[in-house]
Amino acid sequence: MVEQKKQGTEFISATIHELKTSLTAIIAAAELLADELQQGEESLIGKLIRSIIRNAHSIDEKLPHALEVQRLLTGNLQLKPEPVAIEQVIHNVAALFYPTALKEKQSLTLELPDSLPPVKADSQYIERVLLTLVANASKFTPKGGKIKVSAWQDNNTLVVQVSDTGIGIPPAEQERIFQPYYQIKQGGGKLTGSGLGLAIAKSIVELHGGNIWLKSAVGQGSSFFFSLPLSSSQ
Repeated sequence: MVEQKKQGTEFISATIHELKTSLTAIIAAAELLADELQQGEESLIGKLIRSIIRNAHSIDEKLPHALEVQRLLTGNLQLKPEPVAIEQVIHNVAALFYPTALKEKQSLTLELPDSLPPVKADSQYIERVLLTLVANASKFTPKGGKIKVSAWQDNNTLVVQVSDTGIGIPPAEQERIFQPYYQIKQGGGKLTGSGLGLAIAKSIVELHGGNIWLKSAVGQGSSFFFSLPLSSSQ
């Protein structure tokens, strides 16, 4: 049974990789076609090409989540917790996010103390959680907005906070934000993303023995927090 689960996961992973490769080619070809034809925004051809690009990007965003969801549902997500320096994880995410911040003219600041104790975590998954929160902050923050990542020790846990100066989240939506497939509407009422990022982040944090929560006010921005247990080696 264990071997069958492993084979199933490997098959899904290989399939996702093949699909992403094909989607990358489709997106590149469609974008080149759009540049070549130079159709106006109101023309039928222009609308069709933009629809192809938009939907291909949407599928491309959802594919990486499929394997994580499968592993979470089957209890087959294998964490390898070890002492992790959260400062390094934060700096890694900041480096990954830098091109997006530059493109969106957003500032990303880090507010960290001189030293922090290590946490007990699987660094690749915690990096995934933090990148999800930073990417969401960017998505719902206008151009020129500000995003800040901070961290501090709170008794036997370490807390990481991602704050933004974005549109904020209504109280009614805050109660559902971590549910699978629930999507927030951006300005203008447009749904965005797969609706799985925060649900997966919540599951990953809780598997580590931590918690995730938020504070937000419409028009004033949002702050997402997650906590992780300190390494027992401390």
